[in-house]
Amino acid sequence: MGRQSTRANKNIYQICREECELTREKASEMMTGVSASRIEKIEYNLQDPTPYDIVQMADCYKRPDLCNYYCSHKCEIGYRYVPEIEMSELSSIILETIASLDEINPLTGRLIQIARDGKITDDEIKDFAFISHKLDKVSVAIDALNLWVNKTASENNINIDMLNIEKEKLDK
Repeated sequence: MGRQSTRANKNIYQICREECELTREKASEMMTGVSASRIEKIEYNLQDPTPYDIVQMADCYKRPDLCNYYCSHKCEIGYRYVPEIEMSELSSIILETIASLDEINPLTGRLIQIARDGKITDDEIKDFAFISHKLDKVSVAIDALNLWVNKTASENNINIDMLNIEKEKLDK
């Protein structure tokens, strides 16, 4: 491995590459269409990465969370609509998902009442905002689980093909 940078203000892309113990040259060889000089410019914030660059880095560094980081921080659309998902352990994700679902369950009756007429009136706004906030928590928990699956699959610690086959069976 080449010499590791001692620069203090490393961005996430450089940190991820160095965690894999890859030089820019070696990382570039493992990617399609991303040169070592481009990686350097991205790492030194001299050039913005494209979505293509991010996908290549995420695959090379086995860090699917780079895609979420990019979308939630660098993309104008994603910044507005994509929440940042923190990588965590499976047990924490499952507990958060169950807790979020448990909070939603007693609210389903009220949500049905609100949605029954197809509009949200001023007297329903407070309840709807509360329920919407709780649903956002469920969504983030599900996204965290999917990100965990992708990361675990990229590390070859889960049979993603078998998982996808089983999920496809459920859609039929």
